[in-house]
Amino acid sequence: MDGRHLIRGRGRSAWVRTVPGRTVLAAARVSLEPWVCPPFTDAGTWGRFTAKVVRTSGCWIWTGAVSDGYGMFHNAANQLLGRRSATVRVSRFLWEAYNGQMAASHVVLHECDTPLCVRYEPGTQHLSAGTQSANLQMAAARDRITNGAHLGRADLRGQHQQSLAIRAAMLTAVAEGVTDPDRLAEILAAVIAKGDPHATQGTLF
Repeated sequence: MDGRHLIRGRGRSAWVRTVPGRTVLAAARVSLEPWVCPPFTDAGTWGRFTAKVVRTSGCWIWTGAVSDGYGMFHNAANQLLGRRSATVRVSRFLWEAYNGQMAASHVVLHECDTPLCVRYEPGTQHLSAGTQSANLQMAAARDRITNGAHLGRADLRGQHQQSLAIRAAMLTAVAEGVTDPDRLAEILAAVIAKGDPHATQGTLF
């Protein structure tokens, strides 16, 4: 059954709505502006994080470190939470910055199928929290799990190479002075399309 609970931090609070296998932000002030710091991080850390994000009219893309296709972020507070490493996936850092510590059994689901996306806003189909089981079920339903010769709709380059290509394209666009979110979204779509296994397949009849 759906439910709602209140989370609090630093004198601010937000309602979180839970559904089976997932948790999505129901109502909160969500912003990637460096001067609007979420309740569960500090201004310096938030500034470092937002400096690495390029916002298109669709996904908001992380342009910092990448590992296995996912954005990575160094946050010293992770070790204060008892974790072995200060480095965490950017999607987990972002979710925890607004909601507090995530259960170890949960991950952040990229409903937009873009691992470098850090767009976390109510009403958008980008990030939500859920179990790894829910994550795998979503990937299977979208035919994005490779199995031997079966590629499905997974990127031909593999997830890591796709993310590197996206990061490079975003950094190049910004360096060339591109700031229009719609144009950045077009660039992103073109990079993703290059790895689409069905993009060049014609019909048989």
